[in-house]
Amino acid sequence: MRSLQVLRGIPFLGIITLLVGFLLQSSLFQDGALASPIEDLHARELAKRYIGTPSGKRGDGGPGTSDYQSDDDIRSAYIDTEGPSVFFAQIGDSGPAYKFAKDEVGGNIFRGNFPSKWTNRNGRSKEWYQDFADRFSGVFAEKASGEVFFVAPWDEEIEDCRVWKRIEFPTLIMNPAVSKITLVNYKDFGQRKAIWARPFFFGPALEKRENQLQKRENVCFDWDGYGEDPSAGGEDTLDYSPGWCGIHITQYQKNDRDNPHPDYRFDISIKDHQGQEIGRADFANGPKDEKINVYSALPWVLVVTPGAVDSDPVRFAYSDQSWDSNDESRCSMGNYDSGNRDGDCGFSC
Repeated sequence: MRSLQVLRGIPFLGIITLLVGFLLQSSLFQDGALASPIEDLHARELAKRYIGTPSGKRGDGGPGTSDYQSDDDIRSAYIDTEGPSVFFAQIGDSGPAYKFAKDEVGGNIFRGNFPSKWTNRNGRSKEWYQDFADRFSGVFAEKASGEVFFVAPWDEEIEDCRVWKRIEFPTLIMNPAVSKITLVNYKDFGQRKAIWARPFFFGPALEKRENQLQKRENVCFDWDGYGEDPSAGGEDTLDYSPGWCGIHITQYQKNDRDNPHPDYRFDISIKDHQGQEIGRADFANGPKDEKINVYSALPWVLVVTPGAVDSDPVRFAYSDQSWDSNDESRCSMGNYDSGNRDGDCGFSC
């Protein structure tokens, strides 16, 4: 009751002023320049997941469910790199954006943050590729930080169907690690202007995000045509020879001369059907039952999981295949000698 009596003694304008001051102070400490330093802004809940709904299946053919990687697989495959994130839309293909990223700001477009050709179709269904593109674009936006660049037409409205409007822009403005979005004329890289900057008060950003989410009736790529980005290196071009791929593995015993650590260490090499090395991990840490992701030119990640003791088999998984080093149809493992053992395995790629 006493608090109500105090409020009755304050003019209405004064109450509004106090409320606005409280909200502004809260927003400053939560999201503005006065906020306490946070080591990893991506740990914040708002930046963990992209905004918007992927397109789903497009067209009548193809499988009933997506034959592309899951969101978790996409996040696992994401590679942190130096330089800003560069987005693009409505410019024909990614060529100008790629050139701007590399030559002007030392950054990357989406495919630069994933293994080579990882974002290509690689022989999978065209009906689910737009959905895949929506999802890896969303992850690219949720991982962005600092100033990001948007390469696009200077004087055209971006169509509502574009991934930029449906997913990337809403995700960027809700990502607290992103401070600014700068438009770049795809015909003249020197022509730039800020089109959004993080406000002190979070409300305007939220309002923009909700406006964007209302525009989902149509779906189209951020490049021309129906299918893969024409600048991605060819629709089904592969950076490896498919068929039966090989793995060479060296496992180092714990607390040994070559490995004084309390967990196993592994050297892992992936070779394609022609025997060319297409990926590797050197002296990778392998605690019990913790997965080691080995990236390569292959469209999926090879997952290697060690056991607890020397006699335990090493487990492998690639796409929908899984096996362990005791499977003689796939692997040949040697015995430990001088603190390590070597083995070779094969799998369909």
